[in-house]
Amino acid sequence: MMDLFGSDEKYEEPDDEIVAPPALDAEEFGHPRLSKFSVGHESIEKRLLELYNSGRVPHGLVFSGPKGIGKATLAYRLARFLFKQGITDPNQDNLFGAPEIPTTLEIPSTDPVFSRVASGGHSDLLTIERLYDAGKDKYKNTIEVDEIRRVAPFLRKTASEGGWRVVIVDDADTMNRNAQNALLKILEEPPANVLIILITHRAGALIPTIKSRTQTINFETLSTDTFKSLLERKGERLSTEELSTIQELSQGSFGKATQILESDGLAMTGRVLDLLENFPRHDVVAVHKFADGFGNSEEGIELFGDITRSVFRQLAKAKAKGAPVTAFGVHKSLMHKLMDRLSLQRILGIGDALDAHFLKLQTGNLDRRQGVITAFSLIS
Repeated sequence: MMDLFGSDEKYEEPDDEIVAPPALDAEEFGHPRLSKFSVGHESIEKRLLELYNSGRVPHGLVFSGPKGIGKATLAYRLARFLFKQGITDPNQDNLFGAPEIPTTLEIPSTDPVFSRVASGGHSDLLTIERLYDAGKDKYKNTIEVDEIRRVAPFLRKTASEGGWRVVIVDDADTMNRNAQNALLKILEEPPANVLIILITHRAGALIPTIKSRTQTINFETLSTDTFKSLLERKGERLSTEELSTIQELSQGSFGKATQILESDGLAMTGRVLDLLENFPRHDVVAVHKFADGFGNSEEGIELFGDITRSVFRQLAKAKAKGAPVTAFGVHKSLMHKLMDRLSLQRILGIGDALDAHFLKLQTGNLDRRQGVITAFSLIS
């Protein structure tokens, strides 16, 4: 039997039960669909409003940019707006004259539409995310084809409220090739009043034919002022030096910054830099003692990797520009000492070696403790 999108492939629900991720925090900084506000991307919101008000909303959008800067938050904000506004013809007047033109995507948190989206219970919204593996206590690395095959049956249905149907694919750059090809079939002949939003941190991972059938919107890293205001809104009061360090470690990602602070990342940064104080020599006993504290903690090793790579990223920027180091405030004397002792070529070489090392740790089943010790060896 031919389906809506011209494929005779019959969809069957996968045999494996989908395990729900841990319960969401109901605070405004929980899952993006719970967020009551969006800041830092006002120009993009204006562009989306212009598309809607002119009746030119595309059937596919790619929200591309660094992780944790608010792409998913804006995607859910747009979905709520479309559900609330419904389908309008910008060229047709209503009984009372010209239709009112929306000037914001804002939908009050008291609105039933907001509540249904926040709870995941809006019948015209389908969210595709990497599945949670309860056995490994982590999310899977990829979105597989069975997840994308849920989209076609969803779009066959008539919108329950006579308006838009929205599909949000988070971490879309992790779709494997079969999943991307399945999505491509839908994008080639999409039904009316459908919007598919692909949230990606690496737009280059999408196949060219998907990008050619969608409109890409590029998100920029949050400004320092916005980054600071978000942290303050969450209750974090940081000194200027701490703020610059967290911004560097997180690469301007508010989501990553939150994780770093919750993991006591500033304290670990101090410990790592203290161990570099006698560069190029290291206190071997101190390094081994430091490594003993990691066990097989994936979060810990990821944070350690962020810190060491950030140090050499900062050194490379400063050395190349002949400018002072702007992060790691209380350890600036150490940073300047490292910059004086190392050539730009050597700094870049250490940075590349650390990148390769931590990628190997992330993708391979390697001993985390030894990985920490090896990282210090690469630095020396």
